Amino acid sequence: MAKKKLSFEEAMERLEEIVEQLEQEEAPLETAVALYKEGLSLSALCKEKLAAAEGEIVLLRKEAGLWQEEPFQAEVD
Repeated sequence: MAKKKLSFEEAMERLEEIVEQLEQEEAPLETAVALYKEGLSLSALCKEKLAAAEGEIVLLRKEAGLWQEEPFQAEVD
């Protein structure tokens, strides 16, 4: 895929296409490796965009006086 700035939604859509192609198990090995590599890159991009969005939300909440840090509590079944 061409190196352009993708939105989160575009990256997720392409990632879903790649997963579908790899699940079909019909791609030649070289193509599958290239798809996997592209998928890793897209996954990292999505993670980066989510972290940026989370950071922005935290900042906005702090500025609005809505931020309360809570300790992590594991769910118990």
